[in-house]
Amino acid sequence: MRPLLCVLVILLLLCACSSNESGVKQVEYGGKTFVVDTEAGTITCDDQVYRYEGSGKSAEFTYPDGSTFWWRQQGNMGHGGWSADYDPGAHGYISGDTLLEVLRELEPSTVKNGEQFLAGVVLVLVGAVNAIAPAMVWAMSYGWRFKNAEPSDAALVIYRFGGIVACVIGAFLVLFSF
Repeated sequence: MRPLLCVLVILLLLCACSSNESGVKQVEYGGKTFVVDTEAGTITCDDQVYRYEGSGKSAEFTYPDGSTFWWRQQGNMGHGGWSADYDPGAHGYISGDTLLEVLRELEPSTVKNGEQFLAGVVLVLVGAVNAIAPAMVWAMSYGWRFKNAEPSDAALVIYRFGGIVACVIGAFLVLFSF
């Protein structure tokens, strides 16, 4: 059982190490391909280059004709606006809402990923305890209620099997949280 735990720990450590080689990324959104250069602060689509400052939560976009669209997010609420000359439909430009969603596609959902990672780690730990020491878990759950009680073989098998399943599910949650 210890080699399996060592392999899981090594996999977790390897998955935690990632590098971002380039600031240029492609995003598919709404049937179009957007090229986002995070270093230059530009989004390119249909040969149009849109400049931006900020992120998917708070950003300001400058269109090729100089008009602007902005959005500010605080917690679960946000507000936005645009310059008087903003009219993306008149020039065939991409709307500010769409550009904002393209930026949001680049950002990992840290809350979701963080929660998923934490849930995975907890499941692996609880599952490992169940798989390694099912009698102890049974005693902590039910054994304390009775004097001189012993778990049945079926109970031990169920606890051990449940622990293995929890470890597998937890490992998937951890691996897919990145």
